[in-house]
Amino acid sequence: MESKALRPVIKVVEEKCVNCHRCIRVCPVKMCNNGSGAIVDHHAELCIGCGECISACPHDARIGIDDFELFIKDLENGVPIIAIVAPAVSASFEDSYLKVNGFLKSLRVKAVFDVSFGAELTIKSYLAHMKAVNPPLTIAQPCSTLVSYIEMYHPELIPYLAPADSPMLHTMKMIKRFYPQYKKHRIVAVSPCYSKRREFDAVGIGDYNITFRSVQRYLNSAGKTIAAYPALDYDNPPAERATLFSSPGGLMRTVQRYDKDAADYTRKIEGPNEVYRYLAYLGDSITHGKSTVYKLIDCLNCAMGCNGGPGAMNYNKHFDDVEYFVEQRQKEARKKYHPSLWQKLFHQNKLEKTLDAYWEDGLYRRSYTDRSRIFKEQVSFPNTARLEAMFKTMHKEDPADRFDCGACGYKSCEQMATAIINGLNKRENCRYYTEFEKEVQANERTKRMINSVCEQSLTEMKKNRDELEALSSQISTTADYVVQSSQAIERMVESVRSIHNNLEHNAKTVLYLNSSSSDGKKRLYKIGEVIVQVAEQSDALIEACKVIGDIANETSILGMNAAIEAARAGDSVGKGFAVVAGEIRKLADTSGRQAVKITDNLRTIKTLIDTSKESAVYAQEQFDRMATLIDTVKNEELSIQDAMNSQNSGGSQVLDSLNEINSLIGQIKETSISLLASGESVIQYIDSLKTI
Repeated sequence: MESKALRPVIKVVEEKCVNCHRCIRVCPVKMCNNGSGAIVDHHAELCIGCGECISACPHDARIGIDDFELFIKDLENGVPIIAIVAPAVSASFEDSYLKVNGFLKSLRVKAVFDVSFGAELTIKSYLAHMKAVNPPLTIAQPCSTLVSYIEMYHPELIPYLAPADSPMLHTMKMIKRFYPQYKKHRIVAVSPCYSKRREFDAVGIGDYNITFRSVQRYLNSAGKTIAAYPALDYDNPPAERATLFSSPGGLMRTVQRYDKDAADYTRKIEGPNEVYRYLAYLGDSITHGKSTVYKLIDCLNCAMGCNGGPGAMNYNKHFDDVEYFVEQRQKEARKKYHPSLWQKLFHQNKLEKTLDAYWEDGLYRRSYTDRSRIFKEQVSFPNTARLEAMFKTMHKEDPADRFDCGACGYKSCEQMATAIINGLNKRENCRYYTEFEKEVQANERTKRMINSVCEQSLTEMKKNRDELEALSSQISTTADYVVQSSQAIERMVESVRSIHNNLEHNAKTVLYLNSSSSDGKKRLYKIGEVIVQVAEQSDALIEACKVIGDIANETSILGMNAAIEAARAGDSVGKGFAVVAGEIRKLADTSGRQAVKITDNLRTIKTLIDTSKESAVYAQEQFDRMATLIDTVKNEELSIQDAMNSQNSGGSQVLDSLNEINSLIGQIKETSISLLASGESVIQYIDSLKTI
């Protein structure tokens, strides 16, 4: 049986998707996701509608699609609508679950039916089938997601699906058959499941599927709570323990009402981590002739059953908290059908009579469609050679590199490779590949960086080598200069020492000169004193010469007088007297002339003595100044001698320092030569590094 394409029940909000692959990780079928682009896209016809990706996505990039907006719009336009409500309502709205009926009727919904009663009819249909056919295995199908999974991916299990409608479809068909007043009304299903919409499409009955989550969102937007509405009973008969149908094992517990040993042949299994693995290998087990341990498979997609469906409001709640109100409800429901004493006596069962009134053979029959062709057309399974070729491009040629880590979202590296081959993913989403590529790129970058660093280093090293060569040359020149300076300083020190010796000799000479000048000064003082005495005596001689001159004048006068007297005495007496007088006059003349001459000489001598005296005084003054200068020279000589002593000592220290500098420069020269050789080695190493 061929059917139309499946409508999408999951939407990808592209602007919120970060391509984290969490949706692929939790997806039971994987290949409905396309991670080959910037986001993880979604293929509706390969999606089973489980909704696991909705709760797994922390970015709200996956949302469920229901018909709430269309439902409200049609109500506002006066379209007549009745509602059916899933048993999981008591898990989402707890003890206010009947107020949901009040809410729906406030929107002008004409009637509200309890799907739990449809679940009672479903059990009746299952038991009738099992009694009539006695099949080796019956797979319960209340979960539309699991039906889609079997139709798409394991059509070999279709023969084992219970050929009966789900509780919701039982309820809808019951309404159409036994409630003619609603025959032309559209039906809205209020459920915790987005995939129910597909079940309605497959059977051709049911007009809207809205979720509990959408109801709550509507109430929030209106600023209301469910408590604001009246609690109203359903418009169909009450169910009994089938109110447990939304909980794991609820189907089995309902069957136990008819067969207490039902648990012995019923497999209760739920949750995506278990149910899909079980169903995936169930067909092989049957094909290989292994007898089935269980005849009835009570299976649900969600771990908390329908109570934890993607359209419910129980995310992150504890299992017991979720099921508490479901259990309370079934206890109350069972009280309604507790048989009276009369019924027990006549074996009358009120519930069975009620169910018989709404059940007809063949009314609730369901068939299924093999939809595996779409998957086979869309996804091919590569052979070993093609897989190995893909692994090679993923750097996984060695099987040891196929870690099956699951970081990509797939169960195995082979599954990831299959997705890539089918264009549903890309190598870049494989952690091993990206890490390998990062390492390759890092190596390439490192190599490029090394080459760049090598080039720069070579340039710098060659530049350094040239500078080292220049430095080495400069060091050699400096060493020569230091040697020359050392020699010059040595000569200077020797000169200083020679000057120092000369200064010492000069100091002695100056001291001797100082002593001699003192002696000369003293003798000059004595000469001055003698000159003064000579001057005094020359003055006395001049006075004596005056006296002699005066005497000579007197004598001359006396001689003249004697001559006169001799002339008077006559020739005899006077002649001799005249001779004496003449001699006296000669003597007087001669004495007078000599006295004049002596006086002139004495005056000249006196002048010379006066000049000598002045010279002696001047010489004495010069000796005084010379003595002062000699003292100054002596003091300066002593200062120079001290300075030269310091210079001599400093020159020696400088010479010692120069010797040390010369030694250090020699070491630096050797080091620079060694460094130059090392630089050449480094250049060779860098050249060889470029070839790595």
